[in-house]
Amino acid sequence: MTTEIERKFKVAEDWQVPPGTAGERLRQAYLTPSGAPVEFRVRAGEGTRLMTAKTFDRASDAMVRQKVEFPVTEEAFEQLWQLADGECLSKFRWMVPLGEHVATVDEYDGALAGLRVVEVEFADIGTAREFVPPDWFGEEITGSTAWSNRELAALSRTMPRHEGESR
Repeated sequence: MTTEIERKFKVAEDWQVPPGTAGERLRQAYLTPSGAPVEFRVRAGEGTRLMTAKTFDRASDAMVRQKVEFPVTEEAFEQLWQLADGECLSKFRWMVPLGEHVATVDEYDGALAGLRVVEVEFADIGTAREFVPPDWFGEEITGSTAWSNRELAALSRTMPRHEGESR
């Protein structure tokens, strides 16, 4: 099990992806209901399929979570994806160098098209608290359940789909 310490923000509307920035398309599906004490999800990226379990202890610092993650086969991923019953999302993720940190920018598509958020992970809580976000970061949404990928996946299920989009 690993400890994940991160802060999350909206992205300023005028932000542009810096030239040469690496990124990949991701698909995620959630297997536990909203509000569950442990969140289970599967994620597919370019050549990777992962199962993840995360704790969201609301009594502790909102920046800190416990996480267990391990690879699954393509077959297991597809079976788990079906169990999510449409509670899924798709996004493009850019890894933007930010001094000693990396800003992970997610731009959602499908029903959430146009939504962008950025996360920064830290080695410890002190560093996370001292972090001064750059101008292209918008409002901080760390710890806001409404902005968790789990809740966004549930929201995308209720939104109209774009033409040609499948769940």
